[in-house]
Amino acid sequence: MEFLFQYTMPDLFWIGLSLFLIGMSKGGFPVGSIALPILILVWPVQAQAARSAVGFMLPMLCLMDIVALAFYWRHVQWGRLIYLMPATVLGVAVASFLFVSDESAMIALSDRALKVLIGGLGVLFVGYFASKKWILRHIHAAEPNWTKGSMFGFGAGMTSTLAHAAGPVMQMYLLPQQLEKKKFAGTSCAFFWMLNLIKLLPFAMLGRIQPDNLKLGAVLLPVIPLGVAFGWWLTHKTEQKHYTILIYAVLFITSVTLILKAL
Repeated sequence: MEFLFQYTMPDLFWIGLSLFLIGMSKGGFPVGSIALPILILVWPVQAQAARSAVGFMLPMLCLMDIVALAFYWRHVQWGRLIYLMPATVLGVAVASFLFVSDESAMIALSDRALKVLIGGLGVLFVGYFASKKWILRHIHAAEPNWTKGSMFGFGAGMTSTLAHAAGPVMQMYLLPQQLEKKKFAGTSCAFFWMLNLIKLLPFAMLGRIQPDNLKLGAVLLPVIPLGVAFGWWLTHKTEQKHYTILIYAVLFITSVTLILKAL
């Protein structure tokens, strides 16, 4: 346990809180967008905070996905995910190729450009519906297809591999489909479960999963089911209308955060 001496008690608290917030998001309550920025800010080695935090988070996300699926398995709309997966795998492969050379200026530019693009689309998407008098009255249900699935799947694979930042992409894909909140949460959970499992191979090959980070995750492991369970409970206690508006609010906050981080 000597590796724990590099962390102070405040470090462990904030890292644990970040895991708890992401667990809540996996449980269906969308507060995970603020977790990774917190984690990067409090990460002990600031010289490589972003890369270390993203690498640390992936195995934790995989565990959270499994716990969340136990809650939402019956609500997953698998047919809506079929359209996403081929392009998602391609997006992960392309983003992984960009990470081959950590010092490449092209990589920094690609990461920045993707954050601005996805963040800008998210802001525009929210702004369109927010311009209406009542958001929920002006959403027209849309069915998924291969064109939309390929576009959003590729974007999700790219942004998730680069920065675990595919939340807005998935929200933009699912929100127009007007899913009931449990189906929305379950379908999102199933998608990220598959996506994060796919990402494990390139992350491991590129050395982004470190033994000390795995040990830290093992110490903080009890936080994960607590966060997922609390998020699941809050999702069930929140009215459908308020839940949908909250999704839009988090999408806006996440999108603006992506833009600010990129600039």
